[in-house]
Amino acid sequence: MAAGNIERCLQELGYAIVSPKGTSMWPLLREGKSWVQIVSRDAKQLKPGDVVLYRRSDGQLVLHRIIRSEGAAAYLLCGDHQWKPEERVKDEQILAVALVFSRNGHSFGEHTWWYRLYVKVWNGNLTVRRCCLALLRLTGLEKRSLY
Repeated sequence: MAAGNIERCLQELGYAIVSPKGTSMWPLLREGKSWVQIVSRDAKQLKPGDVVLYRRSDGQLVLHRIIRSEGAAAYLLCGDHQWKPEERVKDEQILAVALVFSRNGHSFGEHTWWYRLYVKVWNGNLTVRRCCLALLRLTGLEKRSLY
C-alpha cells in the first residue's frame, strides 16, 4: 500500500492494514508472509514495546518498535532485527500504532501471552537481542527464515 493510501485510510477509517517491506522487523514480521493492522495515533499514550508507524525526515514511512521514551515528546526506536537504536523520533512524526499482527495466517498482539513475553525479552535488553541475532546467524536459521 502506498504511503498516501495508508494515510488516507488512517484519516478516513481510523485504521489501515499494511504489509511490511524489508527485514528490519524480523523475526516478528516477514515480508510477503505478514500483515499489520495499524490504528490512528490519536491521544493514545505510547510506551516502550509499542510498534509504531512514523515518518522519517526524508518522508519515508517506517514501522519500528519503541525502545524507550526520551522526555515527554520523543522516542528512541529500533527495528526488531537491529540491536542499535536507529532513530530519535518526535511525537508528531508518529502516525499510527500497531494493534494486530498476522504471520502465516495467525493473528496475535498484546492479548497473546507469547507476544507479551517476546516484547519483554526482545525489548528488555539490546545486548540480549544482539546475542540472539548472532546465534540465529551462526546457525543459519536467520538466512532460511528471511527468504
